[in-house]
Amino acid sequence: MICLPNQLPLLKYGDHDVVHYESRWLRDSIHAAAAKAGHDDWWFAADIARAVIEYLRERFPFATITLEQLYEKIARVLNYLGWKDIAIHLEANPPPLRVSLVEIAELAGDGYELEFFRLLRRRISDLAHTGSRQIHVHGLRRAVKQLRAVKRWNSSCDALCEDIVNFVRRQVLKSESASGMGLVVK
Repeated sequence: MICLPNQLPLLKYGDHDVVHYESRWLRDSIHAAAAKAGHDDWWFAADIARAVIEYLRERFPFATITLEQLYEKIARVLNYLGWKDIAIHLEANPPPLRVSLVEIAELAGDGYELEFFRLLRRRISDLAHTGSRQIHVHGLRRAVKQLRAVKRWNSSCDALCEDIVNFVRRQVLKSESASGMGLVVK
């Protein structure tokens, strides 16, 4: 594996590798731990999350880090700063997972909507079992245009767009009972 300077290490959890993650996810985890410790609206969470990301980007000596190692580092920082009560409540939650609708549309092929929906269902189902609490679905407009095999947006694109959004919501709701998963569609 190649490790590039000024890049975040690959995050490993379970059988999954995450290339893209950001401080917002860590901030939310720290905020949740602070709230459980009785510190509602604890404003240090964002600073600590940014500092951890900066450390990983600039000084972390390895190309990969496990989810557990990352949360151990956050807990150590919290303990060092005197926030042991927050460190105790910190839970190692995986980052939001990203689903590229464009990638799925490319796999399905131009105009093969049924295959697209089958692949999308399988992808969401697979992600529901990872333990992640959020799925970020992106590339909606490009995927719709590709599936409709059009260059310009038209009324049939509107209908397919709505069908995809509703389908994704239904799939996540089916999975949500088991995993508490949230959804962001772009």
